[in-house]
Amino acid sequence: FIRSAVAKRMASWTTIESDPSVFTELVERLGVKGVEFAELYSLEEADLEAVAPVYGLIFLFKWTGEKDSRAAVEEPPAGLFFAKQMVQNACATQAIISCLLNVDEAESSVELGATLSELRAFAAELPPDMRGLAIENSEAIRTAHNSFARPEPFVSQETVATKDDDVFHFVAYVPRFGRVYELDGLKSGPIDLGDQADSWLATARAAISQRIDAYAASEIKFNLMAVVRDRRAVIDHRIAATEDTAQLAALEADRALEVAKRQNWAHENTRRRHNYVPLIVDLLKVLAEHSKLQPLIDAAADKAASTAAAKPSA
Repeated sequence: FIRSAVAKRMASWTTIESDPSVFTELVERLGVKGVEFAELYSLEEADLEAVAPVYGLIFLFKWTGEKDSRAAVEEPPAGLFFAKQMVQNACATQAIISCLLNVDEAESSVELGATLSELRAFAAELPPDMRGLAIENSEAIRTAHNSFARPEPFVSQETVATKDDDVFHFVAYVPRFGRVYELDGLKSGPIDLGDQADSWLATARAAISQRIDAYAASEIKFNLMAVVRDRRAVIDHRIAATEDTAQLAALEADRALEVAKRQNWAHENTRRRHNYVPLIVDLLKVLAEHSKLQPLIDAAADKAASTAAAKPSA
């Protein structure tokens, strides 16, 4: 059975932006409640404590295909969700799912919703590769993921990245059953990073720092996201627990900021989805009708030539 080109595009997975507003709306589209994503700019303990509780970490880095000598866990403990990545461009959503399906709902405020609860139940006894296929074949997950696809005026043919292309990859770090695991869908199994001890974040921080240090001389493109409790719920809990008037006023102000943040996130995601191509085409037409387009093109060409001439020769 050969699918049409349109069907293939509908069944493919697009790349999505690593952004807290994107990730948060994505999981909410899947029915998840009680969580959001926070971008971290350092691995300092104080920065992690500021967004506690942290249910998982998602690390984005430039993938170079380097060999990893660490042994994967061949027989993960029952209840640890690990899936192999079976489809291109799905690593962001897979890392998100890896974090969420390893959260203990009974000990957290997270509600997975029907889609992810059904996936976890269905995939409980499946091997990692079949779990990856279960994610790939989930129409609900693929639709939520692809809802953040950038509008494209032309349909381009899918290409395979070459050695000269920058390829980025997401991995997840989660605490589970007293241990800390690195979950990378490109590996055969989870990597056991060690005992959870007093704080699982300390173990995860060490592993991420080691990975960053390995690239420090040649690479600065990293991104770290924390899966945290919905900040509005955190503040609501604090409001309910305080009777201090001054503290209550401060918390109400913080609550208003969180509401404004969510509104800004919604506006940003609306702009991400909007197709600006018709507007740009119309602007170009108007400029051409008023004989202003060609002078702008010539000026841009002259500027580019001057910039190129000013660059020192190799």
